[in-house]
Amino acid sequence: MITVVTAAAGEAWESAAVQNMEATPDLHLGRRCVDVPDLLVMAAANNAQIALVSLALPGLDADTIYRLGQHQIRVVAVVESTAAHRAHALGIGSTIGPHDLDGLATFLAGLSMPNAVGPETVAATADEAGTVLAVWGPAGAPGRSTVALNLACEFAALGHQTLLIDADPYGGAIAQMLGVLDEVSGLLAASRAANAGTLESVAEFAYRVGDNLALLTGLPRAALWAQLRGGAIDSLFARARAESQVVVVDCGFSLESAEILDSGAPRRNQLTLQAAENADRLVVVGTADPVGLTRLARGIHELREAVPGALFDVVINRHRPEMGWSTDQVSDTLHRLTRMAPIAFLPNDQRATDRALMTGRSLLEAAPDAPVVRAIRKLASKLESNLVQPAQ
Repeated sequence: MITVVTAAAGEAWESAAVQNMEATPDLHLGRRCVDVPDLLVMAAANNAQIALVSLALPGLDADTIYRLGQHQIRVVAVVESTAAHRAHALGIGSTIGPHDLDGLATFLAGLSMPNAVGPETVAATADEAGTVLAVWGPAGAPGRSTVALNLACEFAALGHQTLLIDADPYGGAIAQMLGVLDEVSGLLAASRAANAGTLESVAEFAYRVGDNLALLTGLPRAALWAQLRGGAIDSLFARARAESQVVVVDCGFSLESAEILDSGAPRRNQLTLQAAENADRLVVVGTADPVGLTRLARGIHELREAVPGALFDVVINRHRPEMGWSTDQVSDTLHRLTRMAPIAFLPNDQRATDRALMTGRSLLEAAPDAPVVRAIRKLASKLESNLVQPAQ
């Protein structure tokens, strides 16, 4: 028995759908929902497997579809074929025409569960899809943004069309690092379009940094995090993956998810968690001092719990041999605590990083021969060989 709820916004097809369900033993009408809140209440109560909706329903957006999917609800839009693209843009993977409802039972029986959100919103084959690389690290400013920015620059220098997304919900910094003073957040603007189902291209919201590099600027004020919605985030990442060969994401530090899912309220760390979940691989950044290494070890365990099955590499940033810890000692200590060893040590090159920051340029532009640039270039080449196809 399949339980179906409808949310038709008063459209004429609802009566035909209800009649069809009443005449079909395998279908049960759970409720005729009057609006989005009513629909979400039914989902939270686990009283349905399928939601039959109209795109004219006020308040229906990508986040609504995402939240229904979290409750294992498969969403089906009743639309004419000419409007099916609008449904797919919202993350609705299944549509049926209003004149095809006589075959509703057969159609619904053939659907897989739960609702697919994200991949179906973008028409891209696996061969065409780009790689998403998320850069994460624990609290304490280990240099996530610096590593993310300069890895993106190195990928671009290798000939890959690269998109850098500043996705730190506690406030973006990459725009300031590159001297971009525009207060308009590309991330926020693109996510709003994705939530409304009108996101045609991430590139139209991105700031062009170079021939192969674009930047989706982050939140200019930390308080704006509440305007980012889960469904929009997944749609944005799917679109970014379809448009770019490499997508580098600068994440926030916190992986806490203590917020109650059923509340429907935005969750501050959702952006970081979804970035990690959407990533093909993560670069985990830490420092090799007693405090930084402790935070890094704990952070690796937290990451494994928060994103089970995530593939990641560890990078030690701002390494200082004068502290008395050799790379071998750091590797052995971290491996003993986490069963992971760093794949790269980036030297503490304060002169080069200061020059880049004060001139609003990347390290590659400001100090191309600096030791830290050579180390990041080597890291980018290592990651490229594992993640992306060589540039043509």
